[in-house]
Amino acid sequence: MGTPGFAVPTLEALHQKGHEILAVFTQPDRPSGRGRSIAFTPVKQKALELGIAVYQPAALKTDQIIQTVSTLDPEVLVVVAYGLKLPNDILNIPKYGAVNLHPSLLPRYRGAAPINHALLNGDTVTGVTSILMNSRMDAGDIILQEAVPISPDENAEELEGRLAVLGAELISRSLEVLKTGDCGFKKQDEALVTFAPKLSADDGHINWERASREIYNQIRGMTPRPGAFTVFKGKRLEVLATLLNTEYRIQNTKEVPGQVVAVDKNKGPVIKTLGGAVILTEVKPQGKKAMSGDEFIRGYKPVIGDMLL
Repeated sequence: MGTPGFAVPTLEALHQKGHEILAVFTQPDRPSGRGRSIAFTPVKQKALELGIAVYQPAALKTDQIIQTVSTLDPEVLVVVAYGLKLPNDILNIPKYGAVNLHPSLLPRYRGAAPINHALLNGDTVTGVTSILMNSRMDAGDIILQEAVPISPDENAEELEGRLAVLGAELISRSLEVLKTGDCGFKKQDEALVTFAPKLSADDGHINWERASREIYNQIRGMTPRPGAFTVFKGKRLEVLATLLNTEYRIQNTKEVPGQVVAVDKNKGPVIKTLGGAVILTEVKPQGKKAMSGDEFIRGYKPVIGDMLL
């Protein structure tokens, strides 16, 4: 059971290791892109390539779907970023229960956006956790867990790609643990629980009256979705990458956060922050393709004194 690209490596790994995958459950196809054409989910696309039956219910808590899963009679459910809540009537069907992959070191960052929140908070370590699912969100007993360092310049898309591969291997090992009958799983410490709720588009609006490091981490954590952005000359400017500018020094006391205070023709415009500055090295102007900071300078000609809002 899974939906986005993050779940695909696990599906591939289980198939390659010879597990009998009875079926794949993924969310319904939805419109995508500018043309709003109907697009398969990444998991559905991979399942069809592998010749596996695909089910796409809009909800799981129906007699028909519960009966479908019961008829399939699976030994275990593997759940990776599915996006639908599994009712107890389904969790109780498989002999070994339901194993879930979560991209954090639980109990830290329960919820929909653990990767984003780890970057937003400037964490230097994260990881993947497999749990035996229960009726509460991300609260099941821990089967296995593996920590990895976060690279200082890594964004959410890049970190997600690494954790997806690491998680696929962790799930494979977790199934072996289940098969041996080892039930010595670790209870999550409820005193250490933190949450990572889904982010909205508004969460990406950059407040330049914050420290440079906080803005830098916000851009990492929001890229590519839902996106970090500012407003330049009345239009949305998505910021895809920045550099912390350690060379810039305040030239005069009238400079304010959000102001263009220098133009580095090789890297990009330098923007004043609270107590420092950042360089915009990759941006995406409204309605345009992504471009480097120097391309933005040549095309949009920001000058010292311009404001980003």
